[in-house]
Amino acid sequence: NYAGPFAFKVNFPAGFRPNVNFLEQFERWQKLEFPSPYLNARRFDAADPKTRKRTVAVIHELLSLTLERRMTSAQLDAFHAECFLPSQLLLCLIKHHGIFYLTNKGVRSTVFLKDAYVGSNLIDKCPLLQFNDKFVALCGRGNVDLCDSKSSLQAVV
Repeated sequence: NYAGPFAFKVNFPAGFRPNVNFLEQFERWQKLEFPSPYLNARRFDAADPKTRKRTVAVIHELLSLTLERRMTSAQLDAFHAECFLPSQLLLCLIKHHGIFYLTNKGVRSTVFLKDAYVGSNLIDKCPLLQFNDKFVALCGRGNVDLCDSKSSLQAVV
């Protein structure tokens, strides 16, 4: 991970072994500044590397605003025209596999924000998700520790 105002936190897969050329390009990309994801994207050239990095920032911001830090491809398509996302969005997500994790289950694919998860567990669960986990556990459908002091039922209600 590179420090800086425009760098993203990256978690590459365990078996990923990059070569020197990849690391040099990746370092340049991490240091590259980009326009704010909140600016109107109509005035940006789609071929500009800053615009491509802005696209990653927009998707990162969208996923950060969700409760579970994930979205299905259908949900991302709803933001496609509004955020001026590129037509080959899936290729952009695959190219940045250190930031996003993609799953394909049947026809539907889901995009996860990697830095929000440790393994398959969400790092910072919101109180609504904690309450949902407790409710599912009380119904007998899940294994949730009801004695967890960090997410007690009283703190949620």
